[in-house]
Amino acid sequence: MTTPLIVWTLAAGVYAVFLLWYLPLWRRVSAEEIRDIVDAAQAEGLASARIAELRRFLENDDGGSFVMVNLLKLREPTDEAHRAMEVYQRRFMGRLLGMAGFPLYAGRAVMRLNLEQWGIDADGWDAVALVRYRCRRDLARMILFSLEGDTREFKHAGLARTFALPVVPIVSTVSPCAVVGLGLALAAAIVQIVVG
Repeated sequence: MTTPLIVWTLAAGVYAVFLLWYLPLWRRVSAEEIRDIVDAAQAEGLASARIAELRRFLENDDGGSFVMVNLLKLREPTDEAHRAMEVYQRRFMGRLLGMAGFPLYAGRAVMRLNLEQWGIDADGWDAVALVRYRCRRDLARMILFSLEGDTREFKHAGLARTFALPVVPIVSTVSPCAVVGLGLALAAAIVQIVVG
């Protein structure tokens, strides 16, 4: 086998493995998983309307990925809240990365109050994060994980309140599949040039 063929076959193999990990193939949420997550939500005291909406969201699984929009308000004193959130985020993101989920964007608020709010009583947020989920099944698993052991305690110690809304992008300028594919193609081309 010639060197270029080996290099490009290896690059294609790595890209195929990446796609199998990244894409939401065969990963729809099961009826048993829906029951587990609804039971956990009820045990946590989530309002019945929110539980019904969560059940509807999971039952209408389209098999696609989505982005969770998270707004965060830290507890006072914020130094302690930051430490608690660092532990929670390390655990949560470590698990989520294994499921091809990751933060697309995270940032801290630079104003104490919102510029605008309609119909809600909230005095501002401290941070925002957009997190990619591979599928609804992964969300169900992450909700259950966040309730395990002391993981929940770190979240509650860090956050005074949170807002989380799953959204399906209509327009997105971010394409990890394209970035990884182009990166592998560039690496393979460089290797081919160097090795000859």
